Amino acid sequence: MNTKNNTRFKVSQNILVIASILIIGVLFATYFFMSKDLRDNSLPMSRELFTLENYYNMTVLVVFDQEEPPIVQFISPDGSHVDMDNIRYRSGSNFTQYFLPNAMPGLWKMAYNPLSNTEITTPYSVYMEHIFIQNFEASMIIDEDGAIPISFLVSADEPGEVRLELYAVFTAWDNSVENEILLFSEYGPLNEVIERAVYIGELQDMGGFMLRLSAYKQHGQAAIRDSAWFDLRLS
Repeated sequence: MNTKNNTRFKVSQNILVIASILIIGVLFATYFFMSKDLRDNSLPMSRELFTLENYYNMTVLVVFDQEEPPIVQFISPDGSHVDMDNIRYRSGSNFTQYFLPNAMPGLWKMAYNPLSNTEITTPYSVYMEHIFIQNFEASMIIDEDGAIPISFLVSADEPGEVRLELYAVFTAWDNSVENEILLFSEYGPLNEVIERAVYIGELQDMGGFMLRLSAYKQHGQAAIRDSAWFDLRLS
């Protein structure tokens, strides 16, 4: 009798172990799919960004109308998600510029949650090969000639010259661009700090504006570029 009871007890134990494993498996699967749904639902909106025919380093500008940056997730053509914790970016008061190194060919998309923002725009996505604008700084301290000081550095793998354009960008209440005025267009050295006194003349009476600096460099049949922004609207 004891042998039979022991056998029945061991069988019961095995059944309980198997049942526990099945229950844990079901709970884990339920949690996984529920959490996946929550992750997907946290980014309820999406849009197409650009289509590439070859591998390129890309930069994407995301502009928003509130101080709270939206949550974004870039999706590559094969459906995989970019690791947003390790992506390089440059941020401002109402924009974030993201850098996607070695972006694969095909259609790229962006999923996002606007949070408190009512307007999200992605005005451009451009090639970003080998050049990168760093330490872009400006001031609204106007000298006696009606000029403001700016400084920046355009880094590259090799020395040389780069085409530079600086614009004063005036925006509406919703951050849409109302007007752009070219302040200068010239060539400058790569990998050197560049300082300029930029004449703004009557612009100082038109209210605050943003500065958009663009750097262009010929690369084979195409021009490669980077852009940087500096917000002077509150100055």
